[in-house]
Amino acid sequence: MGALNDLLDTGRTVILDSAMGTELMARGSDVSLPLWSAKALIDRPDLIRHIHIDNIDTGADIVTANTFRTQRRTFEKAGYQYKDMSYADTARHFTQDAVDLAKDAVMIASDEDTAPVLVAGCIAPLEDSYRPDLTPDTDTLSTEHNEHIKNLVDAGCDLLLAETLTNIREISAVLNQLHTSGLDYIISFTPRNDKELFSGEPISEAMSIINKFSPSAVSVNCIHPFLVEHVVNHLKQLTDLPLCAYANIGDPNYKEGDPMRKTVSPDDYFNFAKRWKSLGVRIIGGCCGTNPMYVRKLSLLKEHKHKK
Repeated sequence: MGALNDLLDTGRTVILDSAMGTELMARGSDVSLPLWSAKALIDRPDLIRHIHIDNIDTGADIVTANTFRTQRRTFEKAGYQYKDMSYADTARHFTQDAVDLAKDAVMIASDEDTAPVLVAGCIAPLEDSYRPDLTPDTDTLSTEHNEHIKNLVDAGCDLLLAETLTNIREISAVLNQLHTSGLDYIISFTPRNDKELFSGEPISEAMSIINKFSPSAVSVNCIHPFLVEHVVNHLKQLTDLPLCAYANIGDPNYKEGDPMRKTVSPDDYFNFAKRWKSLGVRIIGGCCGTNPMYVRKLSLLKEHKHKK
């Protein structure tokens, strides 16, 4: 049993943290592309730590290290090298920094009388989350995801979270690397509707592959909360794996300087989340636009255990 599996074995709802990138934006950090949230590792590391602490203080069981865009590919696109390091070493350096910031927050904010807060290493699509057509070839996917996952493991994460995956080829490539990592992991995809991945490929085909591996949970993320229930009902027909869900609260707008328009309040989100829990979802958090106030509401879900 790994750290996440032990937490799931308690029988209660596990609370994942809220969004990092959009919260950095909301707090005045530069999140311009291609670095996105990784830019704050260079110029606002204290802010990242504060966001983690706020999530822990409001009830998160898992905080996600700010590694969504710390892959070598991202630093190459940005033309950024830390202290004349290679792009690969720059990626390794900032991946370690991101995990250390999350660990710092856990040490600062955790309550000795409660279960330890876990640090998840984040694995994102190599290219734009909403452009599955840009997905690299299989060899490139395998090589670069292996590099990033190794950096996360070496940095000391408690578990791995591969998220916002939109097509079967990248899901397969990531799974092939995750299952040899030695850590518990969650595999999370973004669908177009309740039956299709964002790429248009059937969720059922993706699940036929995922079921051959041993993720601690299969998840859906970065969709409107209304759609989550429909996807969860479909997933329940396709797998016996524990389920996870974390939704956005409005479509993120990546135009520089243009903040995300929030359409779902913390109370609204909590009402959605109660329904997800009633359907058997074991891990619940927040994606784009959510903040620690959403986690405070979600933490109320811990009060009653799931039936085993």
